[in-house]
Amino acid sequence: MKTDTHYEPFISFLQRFHELPPEAVEFIQALTIRKELPRKTLLLKIGNTCDYLYYIEKGLARNFYKAKDKEYTTDIAIDGKLITSFASFTSRKPSVESIELLEDSILYGISYSDLQLIYSAYPIMERIGRLIAEYHYNSLAAHTYMLKFSSSAERYENLFQNKLELVKRAPIGIIASYLGMTIETLSRIRSRTD
Repeated sequence: MKTDTHYEPFISFLQRFHELPPEAVEFIQALTIRKELPRKTLLLKIGNTCDYLYYIEKGLARNFYKAKDKEYTTDIAIDGKLITSFASFTSRKPSVESIELLEDSILYGISYSDLQLIYSAYPIMERIGRLIAEYHYNSLAAHTYMLKFSSSAERYENLFQNKLELVKRAPIGIIASYLGMTIETLSRIRSRTD
């Protein structure tokens, strides 16, 4: 089996969901691209179809959309997480959001068409894909619930308790947008908790 240590972080991520046979690992490595990209790179622009599912080995990225000259951050992903526009990626329709790198990043990408080849060749990957999709859905559902039913202070406290590294690394404006509040509100909450 071809062993490529560059791909170990991504393969380890997949194998958290289910063990993969060596031949599947080799097949996945052959179809995965590894990129080192600078901050501010747009991985996806609004209106384009999302063709890639990315795993972030190192870095920080966000999903966002624009409305009335304002940007709204809907998701933030950090080292060891996936980022894509799931609705666009799975439906093959133009995205309503963009994806931007917030730090210099190391990414692994699998195209939609290559992912379908992997699913066909190794049905266990379909199971892994379903488990990843369920995890992502639950995470987004929890975030949506929090935005609707928690106070601004509770939203920040939840992020601080559960995603401290994100709080340390993401710009304050993006954190405020992700938490559904203004920078001024977030600054007041931070000054009371520091």
